[in-house]
Amino acid sequence: MVKYSIKDLEKFSGIKAHTIRIWEQRYQLLTPKRTETNIRYYDESQLKYLLNVTLLVENGFRISHICSMSDEEFNKNLKEVAEKGLQTKEDNHLSVAVNELVLAMLELDEQRFEKIISGSLLQRSFEETITKIIYPFLKRIGVMWRVGEVSTAQEHFIYQLIRQKVIVAIDGLIDRKKTGEKYLLFLPKSEFSDLLILLFTYLLKNRGRQCIYLGADIPFRDLKQVTEITKPDVLLTFVKAPASKIDTQAYVYELSEKFEEKKILISGNPYFMDELDFPKNVRLISEVEDLIEMLTE
Repeated sequence: MVKYSIKDLEKFSGIKAHTIRIWEQRYQLLTPKRTETNIRYYDESQLKYLLNVTLLVENGFRISHICSMSDEEFNKNLKEVAEKGLQTKEDNHLSVAVNELVLAMLELDEQRFEKIISGSLLQRSFEETITKIIYPFLKRIGVMWRVGEVSTAQEHFIYQLIRQKVIVAIDGLIDRKKTGEKYLLFLPKSEFSDLLILLFTYLLKNRGRQCIYLGADIPFRDLKQVTEITKPDVLLTFVKAPASKIDTQAYVYELSEKFEEKKILISGNPYFMDELDFPKNVRLISEVEDLIEMLTE
């Protein structure tokens, strides 16, 4: 069983730890459990409950009212909030949407996933859904996965649902005359999680850029061969696997040296990417907004 600290609850729900403690003391919102050494912790059901409470709070319910609800009333209000399309201010709406996606992942609930994505697409473009909901959600679960709070099955479940949406969106783009730079998108050898590269492909194609998408696990030798054939202007890659800082730095240098005439964009492990040395033809893409800003320069 995964054990969550109060800081974990703060991180995943957006509710300050101090506020959670006040809610516990004043309204008995949650009752923390204790380890054999008397350390407080919370289980997955309590995290899910807090995320649902957050959903109601963001929709105007007072915490005192929420804590006095019966289970039946709580679930009824939760359902009504979901069905009315999350009538909140924009920032709160986005935060709620991300929390809803977390719940959909934890509960392996495809219907819940479809509802939140469909609700977003009624209000904003697919690109805005990517930048304001999907990408922040992926950043959150990246943290959750690294500390063992999301199983591989849960991660794969939600990744595949998002991946399907992105592929359909790419296929649905109107074919326009592509006169911009040509991008070659790929993952290095032993990298298999291509979701972020697919998101980048959509953003690029939506702006009329030419894209050659190679996918995952591309050996360096094959990359050189494809580059010679297709002659791209820009190489774009993503390093996520738990490679060391030294190995990643070596890969950056190798890319820069072997493709010195090309512009190279690279994204990856947030824990040390910004500490690397980037040669003049290599640019770090730390956030999806970095790519969008670059495309508008």
